[in-house]
Amino acid sequence: MWLDIKGPVVADTVYDSGKLVARDVAFTLPAVTFKTSTFPGMGEVELPIPGQIEAMEAAITKIGLDLGLSKLVMLESKILEFRFVHDVKKADGSTKVEGCKAFLRCSSKGIPEIGVEIGENIEGELAYGVTRYQLIVGGEEYWLIDKLSRILRIHGKDYAKAINSLL
Repeated sequence: MWLDIKGPVVADTVYDSGKLVARDVAFTLPAVTFKTSTFPGMGEVELPIPGQIEAMEAAITKIGLDLGLSKLVMLESKILEFRFVHDVKKADGSTKVEGCKAFLRCSSKGIPEIGVEIGENIEGELAYGVTRYQLIVGGEEYWLIDKLSRILRIHGKDYAKAINSLL
């Protein structure tokens, strides 16, 4: 059985409410960590609590002082869209590119530290608190986590549906 081999990212962009604010930047999408509870079972067993997720955070490393930077640190809640493309090696040996998109509803956690050094680029890491995270790879939704709307969908399965139906 062959699984496509996902290769390196070849380009990326970041949009704030549909407007381009960054290109070819480093970014980190949120880790999704489920809250857990301990149950008895040959001692203890730690299992996830359905529908309970720890705080999610994202980061963008931005190079240079430009209007994109000032827009990214504004205190309003924003929808950031991350687009990135990576190479994919197919079973027949051919290579194609695959587009990925991540959508985050988030708020800036502050203005980054700005270090200036002769001959070096100005670089700052912007941090965000995230309340909604959707990842789409090759046109297929991998997950959608929306803490405010109580949505927890992974690979098409809605893990919050049973809980929400009882509320």
